[in-house]
Amino acid sequence: MFEKEVDYRLAKWVILNMEKDGVLTSDELRLAWMNIATHYEPLFLEVENMDGMIGDGVIVDDQ
Repeated sequence: MFEKEVDYRLAKWVILNMEKDGVLTSDELRLAWMNIATHYEPLFLEVENMDGMIGDGVIVDDQ
């Protein structure tokens, strides 16, 4: 049921890391992101955060 969502999330993670490593430009990242969203049609796309962040920004420490 959630295969499209999982595949989309993995693809998104890969391209975001490619941009952080300098393999993709920010423009290429946006284009790839739109294309994978169209290709996978994930169930939760309407709540997607398209600001380029990986994760929710929460920092967890050892305490």
